[in-house]
Amino acid sequence: MDPPRSLMTLPYELRTQIGSYLCSVEERDTQKVLSQLTQTCKALRDTFQPLLFRTYTNYSEPVSRLVSFLRAIVSRPDLAAAVTTVTFDSFLKPTGVTILEKEFIDTCISNLGLPVPAEDWHLEGTYRHLPVETLLAYTPNIESLTLAVNEEWNLDLLPSFHDASPKIEFPHLRSLSIYYYFIAGDRWAIDYGQIAPLLDASSHLEHLSLPSLEGFWEGHENPPIPRLDSLKTLDLGESAMGMFLITSLLKACKILQKFELYWLSSTGYDESHEDWSTLEVWDALARLKDTIEEIIFEASSDIPLGSLTADSVSSLSDFTKLRTLKVVGRSLEGMLQAWTLKTGNSDMDEFVAQLLPSGIRELAIWFPSRDLIPALFALAKAKSQGLYTDLGAVEIGHSPVFKEWLPRPEWPRNEAALREAFARAGVQLKMEIPHVPPEMMNLAIQMGIAS
Repeated sequence: MDPPRSLMTLPYELRTQIGSYLCSVEERDTQKVLSQLTQTCKALRDTFQPLLFRTYTNYSEPVSRLVSFLRAIVSRPDLAAAVTTVTFDSFLKPTGVTILEKEFIDTCISNLGLPVPAEDWHLEGTYRHLPVETLLAYTPNIESLTLAVNEEWNLDLLPSFHDASPKIEFPHLRSLSIYYYFIAGDRWAIDYGQIAPLLDASSHLEHLSLPSLEGFWEGHENPPIPRLDSLKTLDLGESAMGMFLITSLLKACKILQKFELYWLSSTGYDESHEDWSTLEVWDALARLKDTIEEIIFEASSDIPLGSLTADSVSSLSDFTKLRTLKVVGRSLEGMLQAWTLKTGNSDMDEFVAQLLPSGIRELAIWFPSRDLIPALFALAKAKSQGLYTDLGAVEIGHSPVFKEWLPRPEWPRNEAALREAFARAGVQLKMEIPHVPPEMMNLAIQMGIAS
């Protein structure tokens, strides 16, 4: 007679899959079910307990919860090896560490051969990330890390990771999201040197999100940017990051597929945006023309276009895998000027025919000037004549970040004709032209801010 079937008679791999289904990484409440199962017998505990340690997320709870988690993984290397996701999207209270907890964290740091920070670090708000850094030092198998930073919080332990024995690295880390934490008021840049050790220790990143960074200048001795050979997504969000750092990050990539940047002016930061150039960012993107699939790139109106030459990017037709393009109108206007310099030709139909890759599917032009109205008619015409057959959607208007578009009267006058032209071409046109009162428009034209 066959023995009765039960959860324990199933193969280990199947029991693990059942536990993974019961304990979703995203749903904290489901972990209670798994925790209860671990208390039924030793076999289920051995199977399911590591699953409870797959993820650690800071829920704005006392630091004691982090210390309890740290105690468990320090005493059980198998649990430390199970941790794959760490999320700190908030902060730890600067004075929330007891003396006993401080002594335990100091011991954890010393056992790795790392330098213990200041004696009273648990009383200083600048060290509030130290327990987090200690946790990271004991979780070498993490695959996803989200970390909130602030200019008032130091990351003093990270630079010493390479001095540990063995060296602390994150070979499995695929997704790294670092963002600026603030409640209200001004946002400031983070020194690149603060996060450079984390990038250096993560050699197989595929997705990288960064806040505004500073302290990285052309012609200076900067912390090196590691090779980002595996990186597929570079998300810089709303950033006042310096141009040299942006282009250096892009040049470190080999197979980048998505780039996103809403470039803010640098007022209050360590370098002037007046020395930046959107054209140089495009030159850096051109190095990735064989792999890039999506570009979202907008720059504040006070960031210069840069010095146009015949060698400036004048066409995206060589970006063979590009499918989604969302850009500020000035970028396309700059390409038109560069194309005219290069070819001596100003025919709009010819410019549009060579502007985009054949497989483009989605195009958004933010804050376009009236000079691009003929280009839009030429684009609809090109689509009707069999070019850009995959193009299904075009958007004209303001971006999700900058919303101060002041369109000149030519835009509402041509709106109906543009809608009709794109409808005939089989393209969905989303065009939001804000109403600007005549007196405001006259003032905007006088100030040179109407487009």
